[in-house]
Parts: sequence; structure tokens; C-alpha cells
Amino acid sequence: MKYKSFILRFYYWLLVVFSFLLYAPSFVPGAMSVIAYYMSMLVLLLSVNTIKHGGFWCFRLIAVIVGLGIFIVNDYLRLFYSLPSSTWIGKIVMYGVFTLITAIGIRKCNQFVKQD
Repeated sequence: MKYKSFILRFYYWLLVVFSFLLYAPSFVPGAMSVIAYYMSMLVLLLSVNTIKHGGFWCFRLIAVIVGLGIFIVNDYLRLFYSLPSSTWIGKIVMYGVFTLITAIGIRKCNQFVKQD
């Protein structure tokens, strides 16, 4: 049981560090910022999976980091001064995917809190 706890804690922190590292390709204009978005969604999905093992803090922290990365840092998706080639329809769809994944994670958090 001790090793499982250590591995889970390592996995949580690895996800947090990787979500911070995804800020770097978000600054690069073009396809790199879109790839950073998709990788951020993957990290967010993996953090939703950590909720069932008690990683509430991991999901919440990664949701905030990814949200800041999408709305402020990402060169394609940021709210102000984004690339001229980005369309509002594309942005709304990508914002919707983030909102959907985050809503699923919040619902899972609430379910597991009610069970305890």
C-alpha cells in the first residue's frame, strides 16, 4: 500500500509539472499552440481520472493551470490579441471542450465527496 501511495503522488505531481510545461508551446504561433491545447486537454482528462483515487487537489490545480493557459497564454485561443487567423467559431468549440471536461471533473468531485 505504501508503494501505491508513492506512485500515485508521483503521478499527480508529474501531471502538474507537465501542465506547466505546456505553457512553452502555447506561446509559439501556429500549429504549436493548437498542439499545446490538445495536449492540455489530454492532461486534464488524465487529472479527471485521478479523482477516484483521491486526487481532488490535482484535478483542481490542473484545471486552473490549463484554464489560464487557454484563456491567457495560448497564442491561438487567448481572449485578447490572439492570432488573426483564429476564428471565433473555432475558439468557442475549443472553449466548449474545456468547459465540458472541467464540468465532468467537478461532477465527479462532488460525487466522491458525497460518498465519503
